[in-house]
Amino acid sequence: MFTITGIRHAWPEQAGFCLNRQNGHPDYSFVHFSNKVEIRLHGETNVTSDHACIIYRPETPQHIVSHRPLVHDWFHFSGIPEPLLEQLELPLDTLFYPQNYQFITPLVQEMEREFFAHHVGSRELISARIVELFVQLSRASHSDSVLTTDDSTLERLRSLRSKVFASLDYPWTVAKMASHIPLSESRFYNVYRSFYGTSPMDDLIRARIDSAKNALSFTNQSISAIAASLGYSNATHFSRQFHQFTGMSPKQYRQND
Repeated sequence: MFTITGIRHAWPEQAGFCLNRQNGHPDYSFVHFSNKVEIRLHGETNVTSDHACIIYRPETPQHIVSHRPLVHDWFHFSGIPEPLLEQLELPLDTLFYPQNYQFITPLVQEMEREFFAHHVGSRELISARIVELFVQLSRASHSDSVLTTDDSTLERLRSLRSKVFASLDYPWTVAKMASHIPLSESRFYNVYRSFYGTSPMDDLIRARIDSAKNALSFTNQSISAIAASLGYSNATHFSRQFHQFTGMSPKQYRQND
């Protein structure tokens, strides 16, 4: 189990910030730099690009300089992460650049909140979030399918997904979804799949099926009425998709629930 010993998310420093730990930190350290910094590693000075990350081993010298205001996420932690990091192909004492970095600050923020709140199970949750962070970093650093997308596009994507899920009866198509961002259909499809791990239409169908499960379990609506409320033009098409995603018909699901 990993244990946080210090943590901050989106932590600001003024221009001219300099950190010089010649003997490093006694624990492991993770740092995500939102903007460029100078960092000395293995006797050489490197100028990073935005959103560089590094995981320091204990006692590795840390020398970081920022000539402009710096915003960074960081935490120190104890535990032995090497086997996990080796499995995930994440390097130690080495700069790396995840293609998608939007998840980092929210995860560190959640860990920081748990660290200071001391809720029941906080230590276990923090350890799980560290593992989640490393897995996400590995995927973002090694997957060719991860697309770099600006924050405003991602916010519009989240807003669109909420709108789609709130209007499951609407005859959504990829073209109609893409027009809300706006992106071309192919770009929208790729961004959506990269961010949510599934295609826009499969995501919509799963949401409709989940809603249908609730209706079958907790209401007396007919199967035809449920299908119509979810945008299906006929109950046969609905039943076919329901069986495809659940392995049973709507009638069987209602009887077995």
